[in-house]
Amino acid sequence: MVYIGIGSNLGNRINNIDKAKYFLELNGINIIKSSSYYETISWPNPDNPKFINIVIKSNTKKSPEKLLKIFKKIEKKLGRTKSPKNSPRTCDIDIISYRDQIISKNIIIPHKRMSKRN
Repeated sequence: MVYIGIGSNLGNRINNIDKAKYFLELNGINIIKSSSYYETISWPNPDNPKFINIVIKSNTKKSPEKLLKIFKKIEKKLGRTKSPKNSPRTCDIDIISYRDQIISKNIIIPHKRMSKRN
């Protein structure tokens, strides 16, 4: 299984997440299950707007590299622009876990802050 985190802390946060899920499906990333929405304080700057987050479960066969390319395209489509690391954003999509693999080359999986997420 592949677990993907989606978050938003700018604009209509829930709508941004729902659109991201729609675009994932359009790109052949099947969503088997989706968590509830949950709100979290921005990290590392708690003064930034709060995030709405979800985690989805997928059985996609796409490689982590291909997934990241799709994620970047979706984030851009939803209005994300180049900005300093951890800045507020309309959409953030991350691979949380990929088939229980540990990868540390171009991509770090599992996500390095996975254990700190709700």
